[in-house]
Amino acid sequence: MIVNNSLFPAKFSYRAITDMRDQLDKLNQQLATGQRAQTLSELGADRVVDMTLRARTSALETYQQNLDNLDVRLNYLDNVMTRIDEIEDETRSSAQQGSFEINGVNMTAAQYLAENRMKEVIDLLNADLNGRHLMAGNATAEDPVASFDALMNGADGKDGFRTIMTQRREADLGASGLGRVTNGVVGTTVTIAEDGTHPFGFKLDSLSSDGTSTTLTGPTGAPPSATIEFTSQPADNERIMIGLDLPDGTTFSLELKAVAGAPQSPNEFQIGGTTADTAANMQAALNERLGHFAQTKLQAASSFAAADNFFNANGDPAMRVDGPPYDSATAMVPATDADTVIWYQGESSTNPRLNSQARVDENTRVNYGVQANEKGFASLMQSLAVFAAEGYSPSDPKATERYEAMNGVVRQRLAETNNGEKGSIEVIQMELGLAKTTAGRVAERHGQQKATLESMLSEIETVSMEEVAMQIMQLKTRMEASYQTASIVNQLTMVNYMR
Repeated sequence: MIVNNSLFPAKFSYRAITDMRDQLDKLNQQLATGQRAQTLSELGADRVVDMTLRARTSALETYQQNLDNLDVRLNYLDNVMTRIDEIEDETRSSAQQGSFEINGVNMTAAQYLAENRMKEVIDLLNADLNGRHLMAGNATAEDPVASFDALMNGADGKDGFRTIMTQRREADLGASGLGRVTNGVVGTTVTIAEDGTHPFGFKLDSLSSDGTSTTLTGPTGAPPSATIEFTSQPADNERIMIGLDLPDGTTFSLELKAVAGAPQSPNEFQIGGTTADTAANMQAALNERLGHFAQTKLQAASSFAAADNFFNANGDPAMRVDGPPYDSATAMVPATDADTVIWYQGESSTNPRLNSQARVDENTRVNYGVQANEKGFASLMQSLAVFAAEGYSPSDPKATERYEAMNGVVRQRLAETNNGEKGSIEVIQMELGLAKTTAGRVAERHGQQKATLESMLSEIETVSMEEVAMQIMQLKTRMEASYQTASIVNQLTMVNYMR
């Protein structure tokens, strides 16, 4: 009798058992690792989605690294800017009227402070973070600002600020010491004129009177000149005002007052017996006042004009007086690295913030570049340098007035009313603060997005331990049944079958 093998499907039972063992191995692996698959191919149709999600997550991690580095740099810059702003406030507070005090080495206490503050500002502008100088634009490898000694005293045969300031003062004062203007009297007419067409010394701006005794002409011409003709005797206390522009861009009025008796102050002149005498007295007073203000207001303005040219702000060329001779100079020339210490050696661009960028998203870049030659830093350096370079002798009768004139310019340059100007310390702080805010918001958005992506990846790549355990239990029951069936079938013989 022929027995059909299909009655004994043992091989199919064995194959099923093998498949279940493979499935059990996979479930055990999932239970051990928590991962649904060990290779992308095992994910099936989900692998494309998985790869896309992982690519975006990787990009977010890269952006987060950029954000972490940016946060460190912005915090560092914030500390530097805060201290520089404090120094600006301290310098402004030091430049108060009535603070003049000469000590044993002919320097004021404010000068000592200015020198130390200037050194600290230089250190702050040159400070680096992990070898990166953050105040040099994109030229981060080297210190952007020269040392204090090189800036003030020169180095390697190049002139420093003290030399540049001295030369500028000579050019502004002129050989006569009257601020590059001449004055004289012929009969009843007093003349005042600039000594040439050049940027130095006093510049005639206006001429006026509060009386009717004079005929005023000018300032007109090139170089400008003006005349004051006494057509009659002035009234007692009648005033003549001459507006003069100074080299640093400021203006003041030289005022002369006619008096009937003997003059009681330097700005008064006596009404003479004739109009010619009055004109002569007025010219003598004018000559004295020009010399006085040349040694005070003009000298302070000259120092700051030199500081403007030496500590040039971003976009402005460094300049110096074309000489020698300097007391008759008629032009400025560009300062070069061959003859002058160039104070700022970093990168200069029209928009300093763009010099350093951090890409924090596909379409978002945070700009945080800073240049030490921006206007706010340059103004502070100019004021501190003039403070530190000046000298005042106890025997100088004009020392106090010169000091107060310098203080007035410092207060004006560092006034809080300038805080809104482009490149000011406060504007830079605000722009860096906005960069930090932007970075913080992007970081928060990335954190939320990454959490969502990781949740989606978890749904694709990971398994539920409870579900896997349940599947193992179900598979265990099936495998036990299959093993029992296979065992029974394996025990079958022809004899058993025939029974």
